[in-house]
Amino acid sequence: MKMKYFGLLLLIFLSSNCKNTSSDDGKMITAKSQNSDLVGTSDEGAFNFSNKEEANAQILKLLQGKWQHESDSSNFLVFEDNHRKEIASGIDEWDDEVFILSNKCINETDADNGIEPETAKYISCLDSDMCWYIVSLDLENLMLSYMGRGNTLSYKRVQ
Repeated sequence: MKMKYFGLLLLIFLSSNCKNTSSDDGKMITAKSQNSDLVGTSDEGAFNFSNKEEANAQILKLLQGKWQHESDSSNFLVFEDNHRKEIASGIDEWDDEVFILSNKCINETDADNGIEPETAKYISCLDSDMCWYIVSLDLENLMLSYMGRGNTLSYKRVQ
């Protein structure tokens, strides 16, 4: 089952033929595809896309990279392809797990939480049975809500 989700995620990621550009101030993402213009702004904390495949591909692409927790400078989160990696002080090695970007939590504990689906707004890790809701995401900031407790985690992009 995990391979099915991985294959679907990989297919969506590889099949998107998009070109990303950003404004000089880094507050707007514009993606152009053959079928439509897709635009979202960081001020709104949400992106509006013409179809779910484009949304998944663009949000997955925007997640990629290294993020540092705003209140705990020893905590880092890295998204590389379909892997979510995390490390914090006192831990010797990175926690590395495959994640799935989807319209709702698909991990066992949170799958039936009754929350309305939203396109490409949930990060599920099946092995650890964890899920996060993407509250906001732009070129420099990532805010996640951990579905298990509802606490909010804020990150800044780092090099």
